[in-house]
Amino acid sequence: MILTQRLGRGLLAGASAIALALLPAGLAPTTAAAAPAGSAPSGSAPAGSAPGAPAGDGSGPAPVDLTATRAFADTFRLDPAQDTDPLYGLNVGLDARQSPPPGQHGISYTRVSGRWDTSTAPDQWFVQTSHPDHPDRLLFAKGVSAIMLGAPAVADGTGHYTVSTVVDPVVGDTGGADWGSIVLSRSHRGNGYVTGGDVDLGLTVTSGGKLALFHGGGGENPFWTGTVAPTAQYAVSLTVSTGADRAVILTVNGTPFTVSAPAGVTRWPGSEFLYLGAYLSDPNRVTTFGDGAGHGLNVSRIDTSATRSAKPFVDTFDGAPNATADHGLNQDLAARQPSLISANYTAVSGVKGLALDPPAGSVQVNSPAHPNVLSFPKGTSAVRLDKPATSDVQSGAYTVHAVLTPVVGSTSGQDWASLAVGNASGGTGAVDAEDIALGLRVQADGGLTLFQGGTPTALPAVPPAGSYEVSAALATGDRQQATVRVNGTTVFSGRTAAKLPRDGYVSLGAHHSAAGQVTTADDLRVSMLGGLGYYGFFDIRDPNEPNFSANHAPEVAQWTNFNNYLRDQDPRLEFLDQCRPAACVIDLNQETVVPRAPGSWAVDPNPNAARNLLDLVRRIGSNIDKIGAVDVSDEPYSHGLSPAQVQTQAEQIRAAFPDKTLIMSLDRWNAEQTAPIPSTVDIVGFDYYCEGRGEIQRLLANLKTFLSSPDQHLMLFPESTNEYRVADGCYSGKTDADIAAYNAEYRAIAAQDPRVVYLQNFRWLGPDQPNKVPLTVAAQKRIGKAVVDATPTPAPASVGVYRSSDGSFGQAAHNGWYTGQAVFGGGGGDVVPLTGHWNGPGTDTVGVYHRDTATFQLSYDNATVAATFPFGAPGDVPLVGDWSGQGRSTVGVYRPSDQYFYLSDDNATVRYRIKLGNEGWKPLAGDWDGNGTTTVAVYDPQTQTFYLNDSNETEHPRPGVRFGNPGDRPVKGDWDGSGKETIGVYRPGDQTFYGAAENSDLVVYSRKFGNPGDIPLVGNWG
Repeated sequence: MILTQRLGRGLLAGASAIALALLPAGLAPTTAAAAPAGSAPSGSAPAGSAPGAPAGDGSGPAPVDLTATRAFADTFRLDPAQDTDPLYGLNVGLDARQSPPPGQHGISYTRVSGRWDTSTAPDQWFVQTSHPDHPDRLLFAKGVSAIMLGAPAVADGTGHYTVSTVVDPVVGDTGGADWGSIVLSRSHRGNGYVTGGDVDLGLTVTSGGKLALFHGGGGENPFWTGTVAPTAQYAVSLTVSTGADRAVILTVNGTPFTVSAPAGVTRWPGSEFLYLGAYLSDPNRVTTFGDGAGHGLNVSRIDTSATRSAKPFVDTFDGAPNATADHGLNQDLAARQPSLISANYTAVSGVKGLALDPPAGSVQVNSPAHPNVLSFPKGTSAVRLDKPATSDVQSGAYTVHAVLTPVVGSTSGQDWASLAVGNASGGTGAVDAEDIALGLRVQADGGLTLFQGGTPTALPAVPPAGSYEVSAALATGDRQQATVRVNGTTVFSGRTAAKLPRDGYVSLGAHHSAAGQVTTADDLRVSMLGGLGYYGFFDIRDPNEPNFSANHAPEVAQWTNFNNYLRDQDPRLEFLDQCRPAACVIDLNQETVVPRAPGSWAVDPNPNAARNLLDLVRRIGSNIDKIGAVDVSDEPYSHGLSPAQVQTQAEQIRAAFPDKTLIMSLDRWNAEQTAPIPSTVDIVGFDYYCEGRGEIQRLLANLKTFLSSPDQHLMLFPESTNEYRVADGCYSGKTDADIAAYNAEYRAIAAQDPRVVYLQNFRWLGPDQPNKVPLTVAAQKRIGKAVVDATPTPAPASVGVYRSSDGSFGQAAHNGWYTGQAVFGGGGGDVVPLTGHWNGPGTDTVGVYHRDTATFQLSYDNATVAATFPFGAPGDVPLVGDWSGQGRSTVGVYRPSDQYFYLSDDNATVRYRIKLGNEGWKPLAGDWDGNGTTTVAVYDPQTQTFYLNDSNETEHPRPGVRFGNPGDRPVKGDWDGSGKETIGVYRPGDQTFYGAAENSDLVVYSRKFGNPGDIPLVGNWG
């Protein structure tokens, strides 16, 4: 069996048919080294030379424009007759009021609370446009409220952005303390209150002319105050500099004020969501924005790409807290990432070979020295995006974009930055590694090298520019084409030598040859991400029983981002005013189908479907940007529609909603069969409740066999309640604990498969749901926050092998791609391979145990010996684990002669001594309950039964679980990123790892890796 095989994706092009024992020199692990001074890589164009013709045959896909920006203006001009229930004019007529380019919808507003104590938006009529008493103005009434503009303000080429408006804090009053506010926040999930923790800059203007600026949740104490003469209204202009001057230029009624940021702000963020709000102590007062004569709200530049659909991923790296253990890398993700989907990162070595943690601080976000960017200040290192870029259905391609500065302050030399897309979920980010399908190395002097499967190709250089805007479009599947652009110049376009993955893991990297050099990356954008990115509820506002038109989305707003609205025969669309951009899913049943008879379950196509859909788009109007996805008829085949009718329906919906995600769900029966799935559908799922992980996995695997496009993604419907009549059968004998456990299983299934992108819970039944099923709601909150806020989750186990003939360790990522090799320990029959995190939490490194001398040798760098010490007796079986939860691996042994485990916390003395098992049984150890402590277990090879012990002090094993076949070798691993290790086996006959679910013989992971005779390894390779 070849070591470079990735199951289900074929062989790594350029490195196929390579066994670990026969790795050619070009694939041997290396450490990146600087090119000699003044030299250029072989074949590269001289620095500063004019770009030549791009490499390739010119057939590559066009990169998607992920960085579209424009000026924004809203006059607030609207016929007062349109200020009516239920929309009250807020998002009515935006295409006429605003000034977008021809054919582009206006940017809408979202109603938010404007309060410090709740995120629930008030009634619709709290904010109105063009009230008859205040025409052509935005009006706030009845207390505290706010709105958010649906696209962030962004800095222009000079590093500035300006917001201007006219505010009358209290109409008819010029002496009070009530105020109107302008708030700038990185977060699109804020409340719009000026002292909120997510607020970067908040301005209040009182009716008496007092001005105050606030920052970052500093309580009611502003960092600056000023005054202007009281007047009926105030023309306000707020210009923010994102440069080193940290300046804010505030002009009110012609009076300028220049204010410096407070001490804690190194730079103002370059991307900010804008909130307008009002604080009124008297419910009979009103606040207005706009002068009624056409000056409403103006923003110098907004980003129209980040929120235009539910698909893009954007990271600005702006404003994240840097004084953290990871130097800001995974801090404040949902705020600094303005699109619907958030994702986190792993800092990796950036060099070929076995995975290794880079030195602390090698990767930083928003550091004081390099604010609002991702920086690499300590030599060679990289960072990997933990969700993969993925192809969408309509294009069969994806685009990745970043701005790279190879050496800050320099336009010469061959030190470089890199943007790469790899096959391995656990790759090291090395642009020249075998798992990289397509990677671009950009030198400070403009030199370019393209890497495919470890093979370099020199490209024509681009003019030196200091910073380089790089985009790569990858067309996967049968096309296998790519286009790479640098600073607007196409440098490669055509078919690729290496196979391009549909789910490609993006990495950014850096190489320095001298101390003091720093590389930065900024504005990372991906057209679409795979992996679990959407989380929400089906039927969040059912106009029928039991909800009766109540909108329950605010109750789950903090831990959902994609909720489904059933509209039935209710024509109202006011809920869209409260949807965040691209965050709501709507059904289209009432437009596309009609019952065959009154009350009938069966339906027929609506003959007026195409016209109805266009009419719906008209009624949605400028709120169209709130809709992220639309549903094809729910379970269409079980409702009697034919495949041809479903295909027609999907085509009609696509025509009416060309840029929205199409979702289709099947019933269990049709998921079992080969029910046709229209090729225009983006996400496909099925509902089948309370059947457990095994049955859901089986049906999911079957569904994947008959999808019409390999780019279609998957969704699952977790159970949400055991309540009678609304739980689709779950109520019968199922407890709250059962439903909570099912939710965890769905998350685990999604963690195993990057094509599962959406968990849509069935259903949320109102504010008393936490009282009815508290365990289930707690599980949903935990899972939802992990998805929405991109909370880092435990890394799933990865596999590897040890070859005793040459002492070589070979590793593969969790998804099976070969990632590196190292030789350590000398080999030989008496050597037992080990992996563990010897010097603290992080990536596992290697070690060996010499059984003849009972000696451990551990490495911190997979190359050199960091520690050598005796422990145990000749013939003992070595073990490693974190026996007491101290955050690092220490050693232990199992003595077959007496069936005792001897475990050490200090690699010297025995801390725990426990007997477990019988003669001939095999030892293993794992964190079976996810509490951070490793405990022992045994495996009976005669019956293939595992016995797990949850203590290292007393013998009290769990009931045995049978798993595997005779001749298998016992292993353990956290196969699905749940934080718990479970049992598994390695089958020497076909070199395949099999992992089981907790306390079960259900196979949840399988991966083939290695050659006959290899010794299996499982660990965290990063």
